[in-house]
Amino acid sequence: MNKLTLLATLTLAAASAQAQDVYLGLGAPGLVTLGYAAPMGAARALGGEWGLRGEFAGGGSASMSVTEDGNTFSAKINNSRVGVFADWFPSKSSGFRLVGGLTANDIKFALSAAASGTIDINGKTANLSGETFKVTIKQPQVTPYLGIGWGHKASTEKGLGFFADLGIAVGTFTATVDTSLVGKTFGANTITQADVDAQSKKLKDAVNKLGALPSVAIGAIYRF
Repeated sequence: MNKLTLLATLTLAAASAQAQDVYLGLGAPGLVTLGYAAPMGAARALGGEWGLRGEFAGGGSASMSVTEDGNTFSAKINNSRVGVFADWFPSKSSGFRLVGGLTANDIKFALSAAASGTIDINGKTANLSGETFKVTIKQPQVTPYLGIGWGHKASTEKGLGFFADLGIAVGTFTATVDTSLVGKTFGANTITQADVDAQSKKLKDAVNKLGALPSVAIGAIYRF
């Protein structure tokens, strides 16, 4: 799934829509959310009212220090995604909606151990002077999304409005390691590939504790 495919899907949705919304908000992952919503009105066969949306969320990359399993890393977080969503409004009198969809993700955590000092690799202490230990933890490229929200309900009124979304993207993160420590001996300890794999699994498991990545956004709608 790429951005052009998502844009084409969004354009087709707009052709049959009863109204059109563009929206801009703040949230996470991705600092800025920009999207287009096509409220579809009542769908008698399915019950309630429906809408289709496409959005981009990105920006706001951050750097920080992270301590995990006794080791300290400098972390750089990149987060952006494109999503296609279906909204279902169970009540005719409320803007509350249930949301399902898919997100195409570029969300990763790049962790680098300090270039000096020591690091614990599966219970073995290694000296990092002149060595590297880098871990990249990534969300799957495509994940299902489930959530709730407010706003984008079909209406004949034009102008400004409000939206909010809260949900989760379900998917297991992967971890890859780039290190010069394999095969090196420090005192009585020789670092093996099995040691590196075990340590990277601990880092991945720490990220995967929730089994999903939370998502939140809030902002303004313009209907035309």
